[in-house]
Amino acid sequence: MLFKIKTFLYDALKHIVEENGTVRYRLLHSVDISLYLYWFMRALFISLIYIDPERFPLYRYDYIRDTDKNIAKKLSKRLEDYQQRFARDHSLLSKMIPRLLNHWFRIRVWIDSWLQLDRVDRNLFENRNKMRLFPNANRQSRTHVLLFVLIIDYCNHIIHIFILLLNIISGIKIISQFLQYEFVKNSSIMKFSIMIEVILFIHNSLAINQCAMLLYGTIWATYYVFRNQLAHINQNFMKILRNSRQRKPINMTVLKELRFIHIEHNTLAYYVLQSDKYTLSRPLYYFALVSIPINVLFMCELIVEDIPAQTQFVFIVMSSVHAITGLIPFITLALVSSAFHKIKDYIPAMQLRLNRSTHIRMKLKYDDLYERLMFGKKIAFTFGYLGDLTYRGLFEAFLGYFAAFFLIMGFYMREHST
Repeated sequence: MLFKIKTFLYDALKHIVEENGTVRYRLLHSVDISLYLYWFMRALFISLIYIDPERFPLYRYDYIRDTDKNIAKKLSKRLEDYQQRFARDHSLLSKMIPRLLNHWFRIRVWIDSWLQLDRVDRNLFENRNKMRLFPNANRQSRTHVLLFVLIIDYCNHIIHIFILLLNIISGIKIISQFLQYEFVKNSSIMKFSIMIEVILFIHNSLAINQCAMLLYGTIWATYYVFRNQLAHINQNFMKILRNSRQRKPINMTVLKELRFIHIEHNTLAYYVLQSDKYTLSRPLYYFALVSIPINVLFMCELIVEDIPAQTQFVFIVMSSVHAITGLIPFITLALVSSAFHKIKDYIPAMQLRLNRSTHIRMKLKYDDLYERLMFGKKIAFTFGYLGDLTYRGLFEAFLGYFAAFFLIMGFYMREHST
């Protein structure tokens, strides 16, 4: 039923009516009942959060949240600083519209309190957040990841509510329209079948949304951690290179810093290759295999099918949103690969500065790193057998999109010609 979008619901209802009572039908709907029980039990587990919040906290980062009193002090101090700074720089304007400025300051304080993590106890955050995989991550990397987790959880909560309300409204409209037909009014089986299909659609849409949010959240968190840490060590490497160009000697302290950069780069590369092999490669592969045909299918419907203008607009919006959201995880992981290989542009210049006998070991290490970055396996995530997630890999996937487009277009043309 992949190419029967217009008659999808009809074919589904036909399947239910024709196969009612068969072994396959009972097996499928027993699985549905199991899923309902699973979601019911999952909802019951949420009650544990309110019964025993100490043992079952709602969010793990509640442990690092500062007290309300300290948060109020931080907000009050930030508000006073903004008011005093503005009154010092614009004394006349502060006297003309004080109320409007106070409202503006409060909005800015609220925004900056989230961006500057005023609601987090920094000391407790650094003590509790050990970052075992990234023990050398700086504070900026840790705070960015924490801020991302806070924001994505709020967005996830809002999106769940929005999708649930949208599905309920759509389900009510679909049921009301089907109940107008005589063959539905006179058949209790059809009524029951429609109710089951609507409930399954709501359940599946929520499950798909959770899978999508989990995939995007994992990829974005990975992007923030790796990119911030790589940007930090790349900046330190370029700083050492600039200092050496200003005729500052490369002493033992600088050599220790270069050794740390080399070890950290290799460690991060190991994490990328291992996590890609056992975690991200296969989900990204399936994600690409599913996303590309779906987007191509939307485009074929727009080109071949004779559909109303409103439906065309809906298809265009769906295709655009699907394409943008589908590209985000791949582009972010391609940026991680670019950050890994950025250091190779500065290694030759650094090799010229390592010209003493005490620099030989470090020079050989960076020579090996340069050779691996230039001619070795790409330090990048992959999407299965489709290739590496680099800019070149994305371009090859773009060519594969056109191949899939013409392939599916051939199915449509043959279907319309018969």
